[in-house]
Order: sequence, then structure tokens, then C-alpha cells
Amino acid sequence: MGFKRFAVLSLVLSGCIHDARAPFDLAPSTPYSTWTPMKGNNLVSSKYCQTMLPPDFNTNEMSLAELLDIALQNNPATKQTWAQARAAAAEYGQSLSSFYPNVQFSSFFFRQKAGFPTTGVPTATPGSPTTISVGLTGVGNVVQESYFSEAGPDVVLSYTLFDFGQRTAAAVAARESLYYADLNHNQNIQTVLQTVMTDYYNYLYQISLERSDKANLENAEMSLDAANEKFALGLAALGDVAQARTQFLQSRINLNTQKQNVENAFCQLAVDLGLPANIPFKVQPLPEKILAGTLMENLDSLVAMAQEQRQDFLAAQSNLRSKEASLLQAKRAVMPVLGTQMSTGRYWFNGGLVEPENHWTATLTLSFPLFNGYYYRNGVRNAEANVELAKAQLMQTELTLIQNVTNAYMSVKTSASNLTDTEEYLKAAELQFDIAITSYKAGTNTILDVLQAQSSLADARTKKAEAQKNWFLSLAEIAYATGSLCATPNEEAQ
Repeated sequence: MGFKRFAVLSLVLSGCIHDARAPFDLAPSTPYSTWTPMKGNNLVSSKYCQTMLPPDFNTNEMSLAELLDIALQNNPATKQTWAQARAAAAEYGQSLSSFYPNVQFSSFFFRQKAGFPTTGVPTATPGSPTTISVGLTGVGNVVQESYFSEAGPDVVLSYTLFDFGQRTAAAVAARESLYYADLNHNQNIQTVLQTVMTDYYNYLYQISLERSDKANLENAEMSLDAANEKFALGLAALGDVAQARTQFLQSRINLNTQKQNVENAFCQLAVDLGLPANIPFKVQPLPEKILAGTLMENLDSLVAMAQEQRQDFLAAQSNLRSKEASLLQAKRAVMPVLGTQMSTGRYWFNGGLVEPENHWTATLTLSFPLFNGYYYRNGVRNAEANVELAKAQLMQTELTLIQNVTNAYMSVKTSASNLTDTEEYLKAAELQFDIAITSYKAGTNTILDVLQAQSSLADARTKKAEAQKNWFLSLAEIAYATGSLCATPNEEAQ
């Protein structure tokens, strides 16, 4: 039985020693890596881990995966949460120091000048202390100056033998705070991924709108040319030309405005990549043919997946456990603490005297607070309030999680349906405009019919571009809502 206890104690101390000596091993290794508690830290992506930007950044079109790599290395948000996780790891390492003996070295040099009364007639001997008369007559009392020197080192070892689990509760609270910081860093990585994906698809959406506005301007020019031709032949009124020209100018203004929207979207993408907005680069366009499918999982399964994988939800659980451990520590703060202290050293004195052997002392202490102005009672109240706050935050996080998954689930279904319908809508609008412009040239239609068909075609192009963007964003949203944008710690450990 004694050997088993010794083996268990050795294993516990070995793990404790490693955590105290190398606490950064319990935090993410880099700002662009996730934290996993089992097999160390694995990079989310490693293709560009050694460089801030890939060599072909300014020449080739960057894919979405390459942009995500760049963002994870450059975005300052992940660097902040990474530093916070490392700080929490160091604090956890500090909390483990109370489990070890405290060994301190101290040394001193003591020099004293003092006067001592003596009797007799004072004498003045070279090299001897000076004597001073006190002014008493008939007695001859004098005060003789004396010097005393003492020096020596001491080594003091102190250790807390038993404290009713106060150290353990403090260490557990610090450890759960570390996990909270680690999991928040993991969640922030997914947030950065989602942000970049949103910016990427929005930038391509703005480019698609610019192409649509160019096509709309071409259609408006066709309508204006047709109106001018009929007016020149005397087959149309001046009002037809005015209406067609108004639509043409409006289309040109829309195109100029959209060019600014494209630049704004590009700047937002660059900033979220962690790059200056004036660095030029190109991105890969969306595929020509987009196929929208349906989700294989039902809503309840997706919610259960999110509850297992969402790092912010897991972080809220760690935060609650940390506050519960702090409450336990606050309750145990009034319990007795049994400690011991041992010291040894050797002193030297003036006149060449020295202790023949090292002196030593051993002390066993027992302390507990009797009254401290309700400090400990209010500490318990504060800890209880923090526990209730953490419970409410956990509940709010879970409600938000379920809301996010539900909204994302419906968004995927809606965007898949809209993607198919907008394809048909665009084909119908193109056919309607062709018929309208042909009929107008033949004199069987009015300019209002042409302009109405032109507006429908412009709306169809806009809705198709929006449907494509919403389809990809809905996929990114469902992946983010379920915590599936990157590998979870359990998946990486496996």
C-alpha cells in the first residue's frame, strides 16, 4: 500500500512539476493554432506558417483557403487571444507554486555601536576604546564605547502541510480559467475564419453586381439607341428618347457607385486579413456552375453537434467551473492552515569568533483567522455572485448557440431554393427583354414595355448574384454555428 501511494504521489508531482515549469505547453503554440488538451497543439493550416505572405501573393489569384491562411497569421485578433491564453497559462503555473516547498536564502551583516557603564579611572590606551566621564563626582563611573559585529547566511525552508484544500481550489480555479482562455482563442480563430469568408463572398458579390451593372448599362444603351432610331425615322415621340436616356444615365450612375462598393469590400477584406488596405491582390472567382444541395442532418442533430463543438459554449462551462472552484476556495479560506518552517546557517562575530557548528531551527505553525472585519464572509458572497453570473452567461451562450444554429439551418434551406429560382428568373427576364426590344423596333410595343423589361432584367441579375452569395454564406454560417469551421480539440487528438 505504501508503494502504491508513493507511485501515485510521484505521478501527480511529475505532472505538477511539468505544468509549473512549462505552463505555455498548456496554451496554443502560435496565434494561428488551436489548443487541444491531449496531444499538444496542431496548426489549423501550415502551408504559409513560415511567411507572412505567400511568394505569389501579388501575381496569382488567391483561393479562399490561402486567404484564410494569411488571415490566421496576420489578423491581430488571434494574436490578442493567444497572448491572453499564454498569460492564463503562466497564472496557472503560479498557482501550483504553493504545492512546493519555499526555499529562500538570506544573509545579513550587523554592526552596533553602544556605550556600557564601568567603574574606575578612565585611561587612554592607544588602540583601546575611548572612555568618557559621566560627570558624577566621588564615584568615578564612566561610559565605555563598544562595537559589536555579526554576519552570516541562512537557508529557510517553509511548506504548508495541510490547508483543507485551499491550494487545490485555487489551482483548479486557475486551471479552468486557463481552459476558458484557450477555448476563447479557439473560438476566435473560427470567428476570424467566418469573417474572412464573409468578406470574401461579399467582395465577389460586389464584383458580380458591377458586372451586372455593366450589362444593365449595355441594355440601357440598346434601348436608347432603339429610341433614337425610331425618333429619327419619325416613328417615336421625343418622350421615348427622354425616358430611355433617363434610364441610361441612371444605369451609368449605378455602375459608378458600384465601383466604389467594390473598393470598399476589398478594403474590408484586406483589413480582416490583417493587411493594409492599399496592398493589391487578386482572388479566385466563384465557379461558373453552383449546385445547391440540402442538409443531411436535422436541426436537433445540428444543435447537439454545436453543443459539443462550439468553443465559446465550452469556454462558458470552464468559466463556471472556475467560479465554482473560487467559491470553494473562499469558503475554505477560514479553515486552519498547518505549516512548517526550518532554517539553518552559521554566524560570524567580531574578534574572529564563529559558531562551531551550523545552528538550526524548526517550527510548526497553526493559523486560522478569528475576525477580519467580515472580509472572508464578503469574499464568499462575492464568489457566490460570480457563480450565479457565470451560470447566467452559460445559459445565454447556449440560447444564442441554439438561435444561431436554427437561423443558419433555415438560411441554408432558403438560399438553396432561391439559388434555383433566381436561375429561372434570370432566363425569363432575358427572354422578356429580348422580346420587348424586338417588338419595340417592330412598332408593336412601347418604350415603357422595354424599360419595364430592362428593369426586370436588372433585378434578376442582382437577385442571382445575391442568391449565390447567400448560398455560400449560409454554408459558412452553419459551419460556424456548429463549431465545424476547423478541427475541434477532440478531433485533433484522435
